[in-house]
Amino acid sequence: MQRETPIARMVREAIETVATPEVRVQILHRALHMAREHEIPASGEPLRRFADKHLRTAMAFYLGNAASEAVMQNLAPMLTLADRISSQPPRKTVRADETRKLGRDRQHSGVTRKDPVDPPETDTSKYPTVQPLGSALPMVFVATRDRERCDGIAKQVGDAAAVQQIEDVVAFLDNLKATASLSPLVVIDCVAASVQPSTIATLAHELPRSSSVLVWGATDQHRELTDLANGDRGWLRCGAEATPGDVASLIHMLLGK
Repeated sequence: MQRETPIARMVREAIETVATPEVRVQILHRALHMAREHEIPASGEPLRRFADKHLRTAMAFYLGNAASEAVMQNLAPMLTLADRISSQPPRKTVRADETRKLGRDRQHSGVTRKDPVDPPETDTSKYPTVQPLGSALPMVFVATRDRERCDGIAKQVGDAAAVQQIEDVVAFLDNLKATASLSPLVVIDCVAASVQPSTIATLAHELPRSSSVLVWGATDQHRELTDLANGDRGWLRCGAEATPGDVASLIHMLLGK
């Protein structure tokens, strides 16, 4: 059996402060699947990308934004340390003949070898304790390239749903299919579109029947979407002047909150 790395152990322990072991397994499985990784990266940019993007998204999906951010704050020192270690230059390799000479010199000098001391176990008592959750929150996918607009919606939605930014059409379809049973809600930001509105209109038949769609800021140039919003699909629409707070209010209405 492959031994758990220190980084993987710290991630697991941090998640288990806010989730049951069963939900922790689901979170890691989803994060690794989205990252296309077989295990948690050990260091460097792969680790930071995995934690900041895929792990954060998976935790928000199962636990909500507040618990996800609490875990990410506690993992921040670990990510910084891992970055520092991975950026250090490699140690100079001592040649074999030099190593033997050093060993002889140490033997003659009477210096004895000391076995390396294992690092102390990570103290997880500082992690905040949140009531573990076993069921998934409603999902809201915001198709926008503007992170601030998405964050503004997430802040106002709060714990009523897990809000996730969608940055390309592949993620758009994959996430909708993965959460079809949860009746996901889709916000299409036409002001800062990450997925072309015309593409979404073309793929409208691919959306789960249980999903709700809110078209945000569509104009005459987005005729394909406005026609769908005016049709019998039940899509909603709000103008370009609507703020993230306005969109969040509509989301609360659609969720029945």
